[in-house]
Formats: sequence, structure tokens, C-alpha cells
Amino acid sequence: MALLAGGAPLLLLLLQACFGDSLPPEVAAQFRHAEWGAGFTCWDLVMPLFIFVVGVSMPFAFAGYRRRGGAQWRRRTLLRVLRRVLCLFLLGMVVQGNLLAFDADHISLFCNTLQAIAAGYLIAAGFLMFGGARSCLVACVLCLAGYWAAMRFVPYAGHEGGRFLSYDNLAYYIDCTLQGSWQDGTPYTWILTSAAFGALTLMGVLGGQAMQYFRGFRACCLHLFAAVVCLLGAECLRADTPLIKHIFSATMVLYSGGWCLLLLGLFHLLFDLLPRTHFLAAPFLPFGSNAILAYLLTATPGLRGSLWNSLCLPLFSGFSRLFGDFQPLVFSALSFLSLFALLSFLRSKSLLLCV
Repeated sequence: MALLAGGAPLLLLLLQACFGDSLPPEVAAQFRHAEWGAGFTCWDLVMPLFIFVVGVSMPFAFAGYRRRGGAQWRRRTLLRVLRRVLCLFLLGMVVQGNLLAFDADHISLFCNTLQAIAAGYLIAAGFLMFGGARSCLVACVLCLAGYWAAMRFVPYAGHEGGRFLSYDNLAYYIDCTLQGSWQDGTPYTWILTSAAFGALTLMGVLGGQAMQYFRGFRACCLHLFAAVVCLLGAECLRADTPLIKHIFSATMVLYSGGWCLLLLGLFHLLFDLLPRTHFLAAPFLPFGSNAILAYLLTATPGLRGSLWNSLCLPLFSGFSRLFGDFQPLVFSALSFLSLFALLSFLRSKSLLLCV
């Protein structure tokens, strides 16, 4: 979330200020999405991490729902899940679907990361409420295998299955057919791809359950083992299915899921298990505590750039011009630090945007 809310552009500007033209293009490329089928960058990992970490939190949250809900905990939890899915879906339309324009001709229905989270959360919640870790593992495999098989073998619109071209694949065809003019015109896919979102969320659920059931370093070892399995599986599957972030291909889900599991194990070790290192997480806590708010402020379009950028322009644009060529760096730093200050204040007052 810290990267998504301005941290990544700030880091890139810092690197460019330090290295100038000598900054390798391969490094700069890590701060933008890879082109269709052209590999995977660090920036491509942000959305999968967002989806994955929702799954990680679910076993802990649902355990609390079970304790407090009594005999009716499933019914109450289901109502909570449906409300959260609806809120995330509507917020996704606000951020990227032009909902607030009140113009039906320009509304995009299903086109945003928050809606991908909603879809994955809904799928994972059902298996978590009515089954255990084994059910979640089976569901994860079935979601991923089903999505792979559909994309690989199901024909559409006179085409054979197995096409993975931009604007020409089964998932995109389904989006255009079902959403019609409400499809946003990009090659990103959502409806059929919800199975992939569900699989990635369930990977996070399994990672969270590992920390629930196996205390200490055993959980980290499980995360590492699962990460290696996923990464090796992705390399094997590449021969059949390309790694494409835009459609969350099965290869991409395995590859990004492997990295998510690896990072989960690493940060669980660093922040939770090693002595006197938990303070290292402090700079990230405000972003994690109010992740939805941070995302809304920095992703919702404003008069110039994002909503947060529009708010910061009258505050910092004049001052940052005093620094000449470093104006973008200074403005980006002040914008990021002011957002951090706001989120830290809200966290100190326990003011959190929960859906």
C-alpha cells in the first residue's frame, strides 16, 4: 500500500536524482507494468499482493467472528461478507468506473482492483466459513485449474480455445459480452478472471492459516516451501500458458502467488519472530491500518492527477518550484509525507475506514 500510495513514484524519482542517465533502464522498468506477455515487474506484484494479503487476514478475522457470533455466526458473517463485497464493488466504480459522473454512457461496471478483491474475498469466504484448511486448498487448486482449463480449451466467437492475445481471448470476450458498453475498453479482464482472484485470495488464506496452526519458524518454513512449489509450477506452466498480468493467467497467479508467499514468510520472520525488529514495521502501519482510504485518495481521479495530488498542488507546488530540476522529487516527497502524517494521525485516533 505504501508503494501504491506514492511510495513507488517517489522511490523512482530518488533513484533518478541519484543516478541520472546512468540509471539502468531495467531498474526503471520495475516501476511500471510490463507490456502484454513481456514478463513481470515489481509493479505487477502490487495488485496480487493487495489481493493476497486480504486472504491472509481472513482466517484471523473469521476466527473472531466465530467467537463472538455464537450459533448464528455463519449467518452474521455471511451478511458482513455481502455488505463488504457491495461496498468494495461500489468504491471500485467510484475510483475507476466513473460512477460519480452520473453518466450511464461512461460508467465502467467491473474494472478495478477493489472489485477484484471483492470477488476473491467472496469466493474465499464461502470455503473458509464452511470448511477448513483442506477445503481451502482444494478450492484454490480447483479455481486455478478451472480457470486455466477454460482459457486453454473453451472455444468462443468462432475461435478455438487457447488464445492469449490482447483484446482477443476468452476472458475478454466474456467481459465484452456481459458488460457491453460498460466494459472499460482496456485489455484487463475481470468476470471469468474472478476465479483467478479467488485462487490468489485462497493462497493468502492458506498462508494465514499456516501462521494460525503452526507457531514460529514452522510457519515460515511452510511459506517458503509453498513459494518454491508455486514458482516452480509457474516455470513449468509457462511452456503451455504465457505469464500475462492483464488477464491474471494461471501462470501469473502461480508466479505472483509464489512471491507473495515468499514475502509473507520473510516479513513474518522479520517483524514477528526475530527479537527487537518489530519496530521496522512502524513506517508501514499507517498505510496498512487505513489501506482503503489511502487507495481511494491516491487512485480516485481529481482535477489534476489523483484526488490527493489535486489537494497537494496548492499546498506544495509553489514551494517545490524553488528547487528547479528537483521540483518533481520535492513535490512527490511532500505529498507522500503529508499522506503519511494524515494516516498516522487517523491511526492514533483509531479512525479507520472499514468496509
